[in-house]
Amino acid sequence: MTDPAPLGQPLLDYAVITEPFPLYAATEGAPPTTLHIVVSNGGTESVYCREIFFSLPHGDLAQSLVDGDKDGDGSATGWTVEQVDPGTPGLDIALPEGEYEHFRATHKDEKAKVDRSGITITLKNLRISKEPGTARVEIRETATKDLGNWPTSVGYTTCALTKFPAPEVPVQIVNDFRADKPEAASGGDVHLTWRGPTTIDYTISYGSGAKAATGQENTIRDLEWKGTVTRDTTFYLTYTVNQATHCLTTTVTVPDPSLAALRVEGDATVVGSATAGSLTAVGAATVGGALTANDAVTVGAKLTVSGDASIGGATDMKALSADGDLTVTGNASVKKDLDVGSAWVSPYKLSTGGGSTVKFGEGIDVSGTVSASGISVTGKSLVFRGEAHRLIHYRSDGVDNGYNLNQIDSGGVYLADGGASEFYFE
Repeated sequence: MTDPAPLGQPLLDYAVITEPFPLYAATEGAPPTTLHIVVSNGGTESVYCREIFFSLPHGDLAQSLVDGDKDGDGSATGWTVEQVDPGTPGLDIALPEGEYEHFRATHKDEKAKVDRSGITITLKNLRISKEPGTARVEIRETATKDLGNWPTSVGYTTCALTKFPAPEVPVQIVNDFRADKPEAASGGDVHLTWRGPTTIDYTISYGSGAKAATGQENTIRDLEWKGTVTRDTTFYLTYTVNQATHCLTTTVTVPDPSLAALRVEGDATVVGSATAGSLTAVGAATVGGALTANDAVTVGAKLTVSGDASIGGATDMKALSADGDLTVTGNASVKKDLDVGSAWVSPYKLSTGGGSTVKFGEGIDVSGTVSASGISVTGKSLVFRGEAHRLIHYRSDGVDNGYNLNQIDSGGVYLADGGASEFYFE
């Protein structure tokens, strides 16, 4: 690493800072390295600098610094930094022979004054060689303290850089696992990111409320994961370091979750509309808007719906109150009172507990069996096509109209009057 030209002492001081620090011999998949070369004037006189050459030993040896092929690019405020070859026309100095990558820094006016504030020259995207050892960056400057008297030889110095053996990945190097948004709408996108080396495998796991995006793998190295979420989901990031498995978690909340089924041990209150595949509540359930259930609804106490209710399966509850229409595709079983503000439509049976009353604001259409001690219909008709024992029809004033039916034919029974009517089964 000798230079055939006579060399002088540099007028400026040089130090090299590596990023990352400390500098490790490269491993497979290691990110590129940046060198910050700090040039300073430690004397009391001004120094004028025309150009500076930095020669980085190239190769795969212990004394080599870089192992790339013409990689790296440089920059410095007010300076031009470019990579050059020894045979480049117009070079004023002889560069060392052998395997090197050379960078030249020149100021725009070619006579830059370097004071105590100094300059910083940055060389980025350098691939470090794989063998641990000490490499020396050779520095050649053309500088003077007298603008009218430039030296005949360049100032020469070196900066030694140690490449340490690459350590095992520390557990703490994997961190900052998070979603770009802590909350997402049902079916909304989720983007997870974290910090860590790209040389180990990461696995993302989650519950049934999340789904990976098309083409997204769950075991990855590129430090990000994309998918969708339909309800509150905790994501798990697992990885193995030093033969031990570690885990980080992050949670994305969903204010409008989509549920396949819901079971509530205590009371349940829904302020707006509710849609569920099936609904089970041990206590009471109150829905402020409409209720749509694609399957069965089971409520241990009273179910109250402010709007319309549509139930796809059988119902089983102690009492039910709906201000709007109530549609039940399956059998309906209400152990106490049933109060429907609008119409009731069901092709299956309706049964209530003994001594209870069933009230409908508009009408009732039941194709299956009806079992109730009393039915009250206000202003509309009762349409019944199923089986029953004796049906007794009363007016609201309690006077018997004489409708005593011991048999109901296949055409059904249609009873109505202009006011409130009460129907009793025996």
